[in-house]
Amino acid sequence: MPAAPQPSRYRLVRLRWLLPLLIIPAFLFGCDHGLAPPEVPPFGAIRGVITYTGHPDAWPPQNQVRDLRFVAMRFVPQDTADFLQLNRMAISNPLAYGVPQDTFLIEQVEAGLFLYSGVAQQFAPDILSWRPVGLVEEADGVFEVHPGTTTEVSVKVDFNHPPPFPPTLPGPRR
Repeated sequence: MPAAPQPSRYRLVRLRWLLPLLIIPAFLFGCDHGLAPPEVPPFGAIRGVITYTGHPDAWPPQNQVRDLRFVAMRFVPQDTADFLQLNRMAISNPLAYGVPQDTFLIEQVEAGLFLYSGVAQQFAPDILSWRPVGLVEEADGVFEVHPGTTTEVSVKVDFNHPPPFPPTLPGPRR
């Protein structure tokens, strides 16, 4: 019976070079960008505490508080029609009625600067029947959301002394 053929020296040298050439691309294509840090998401969050001045006597009747929400705007509104720019706002879920204090969290907020922010009250069924009843206390209502972080704000609401609207805030408009 003839002996099995022995691999030639040429074939062994070729395998020695071919094997690493096949393994290296496998590692490169299987790698998720090596040691690079993961990308920071372009979103942050806003968490806030709302304190209601004069609780419980200062609250208007419940039929005058149809909806109550924290609203962060990337612009300074000039009239109630500006409230239709929903794509330039971060809006909380409805807030509780008749409480001394409330909290909110808005997740997945696109990072950036907010120029006018606070609690808004819908006082009638009309879609434009909203008014501010309290503004963010920090830096005249201006704050910034950074990617991957949660921005903390506080708001004092005084239904008997709401902020003027339209606002007369210094700084950029729209």
